[in-house]
Amino acid sequence: MEICEQNEIFTEADGDLVFSHTKIILREGDQYYYTSTSRRYPDDCKADLHGLDIVPIPASHIWPPFQAQLGRAPEPLPQDCYVKRHSLLGYSNTSTSSGFGNLLLHEAEVCELLRASPHPNIARYLGCIVKNDRITGLCFVKYGMNLGERVIKDPRSFDTDLILQGIQEGIRHLHSLGLIHCNLSPMNIVMDGDTPVIIDFDSCQHKGENLGIKAGTWGWTDENFEFAMPENDEYGLSKIRDFLIKNQRT
Repeated sequence: MEICEQNEIFTEADGDLVFSHTKIILREGDQYYYTSTSRRYPDDCKADLHGLDIVPIPASHIWPPFQAQLGRAPEPLPQDCYVKRHSLLGYSNTSTSSGFGNLLLHEAEVCELLRASPHPNIARYLGCIVKNDRITGLCFVKYGMNLGERVIKDPRSFDTDLILQGIQEGIRHLHSLGLIHCNLSPMNIVMDGDTPVIIDFDSCQHKGENLGIKAGTWGWTDENFEFAMPENDEYGLSKIRDFLIKNQRT
């Protein structure tokens, strides 16, 4: 049994974040499981599964049925592609989690709209990964490092104005299609050479809709937003602008 994901979960107590448990996602063949432990582990250390209650995850809960109006990724997959598989760390055996796969289906539907109206500052979508008539991932063209890595880890200088202009043009294109990204951050911008490309559309909603389960990234999204509106993305862009200016190299 292979450990696919593990992460420490924190809860709020008296205004502070305190460790709650370590959540673990496992896989054996095509079957996925989850479990948790009260122990903490370093990032490079796999959890000890001995004695833990390992719970199977029904495929119907996490992988939505493939629908005819959606496109399939090419077979075989191109070498220069990236397959996005949703994290299962948020899954539990609650009634809410039985619809976990709807997040993947929603993103596939948004990406189909984007594929029909391509833009150089929007990630190029190639289609669904389908297994046993269920969507198990989404395939995109593979780009370079994300904007956070480009700014923090790459010693080369960068053009703040050019990056912001590219992100803004991508946002305008989304908005022209009636879509609001709702999760702009340096982690959700990747670099195609010097061109910024917006990725990650599982928070994306049609204008005016409720934000839903996925509603941005803490620190980069205004927690007071309830609906998908252009100001959500304008706020995210302003935070990215501050991040770039703060780290601008002279």
